[in-house]
Amino acid sequence: MAKILIIALIIALIVVARRSQPASNKAGVSLLSQPQQTEPPEVLKVASYNIQTGKGLDGKRNLLASARVIADADVVGVQEVYAAGFDGFLGLSSGQTERLAKVGNFGWLFSATRQRWFREHRGNAILSKVPVSDWRVEMLPDESGKSFRNMTVAQIHWQGRSFHFINTHLHTRGGREDQLKRVLQEFAKYPRAIILGDFNSRANTPSLASTLKDIEITDAISTAGLDLENTDRIDWILTKGFTVEAGKMLEKGVSDHPYYQVSLSYR
Repeated sequence: MAKILIIALIIALIVVARRSQPASNKAGVSLLSQPQQTEPPEVLKVASYNIQTGKGLDGKRNLLASARVIADADVVGVQEVYAAGFDGFLGLSSGQTERLAKVGNFGWLFSATRQRWFREHRGNAILSKVPVSDWRVEMLPDESGKSFRNMTVAQIHWQGRSFHFINTHLHTRGGREDQLKRVLQEFAKYPRAIILGDFNSRANTPSLASTLKDIEITDAISTAGLDLENTDRIDWILTKGFTVEAGKMLEKGVSDHPYYQVSLSYR
């Protein structure tokens, strides 16, 4: 009887541990391994990339390929990254965010969206070569019960001024519109800001369409000539208080999403 009870408890523990749970809100004042600031860049290269945990269209995972794509940027919002495994507690491995950061010499912040097996499991990241402070991670409303989402809001310092930077990855289905409204409300709070990420929302989504009509807000990807139509795009870089100087993109291949990078100056 005791053996049966022990086996039942083990099975129950495994069932609970493997179930996805929402991560927690958190906040801090700096990134990990923030590089020493030298002369600030003349233009700020800002990028958004859903790396699909480093998996390409060929189905093979090659995180180094993702790292090489983003290495030229100054600030990157990354979506779909894994935390370290259990051996990370012993210092035997590192999460994908830290590995991406080392290749490009970025400071880094991993923002878990979900916990699994009693640890942070998966989420998003901010990588930056310029100083970042006063960041916070806020979990977003969820209707799925398993595919949890968040936004990370950070203050970035560049050329003697600062602005707010928001990175997010929204749901694919139910609840997405509420999540989109929440992150756009956050964006609206700041006079100078950048919001980017995988919105899983096209330009005709009501709250996004309304935002795009604001003359103070720039669809930086379209303005850079990377996607003039923007009708089917779900990855976005929206700016307020900046001028778009140039841009570049990489089509799907390394990831199942394109890579978008824009060069910005203060308006």
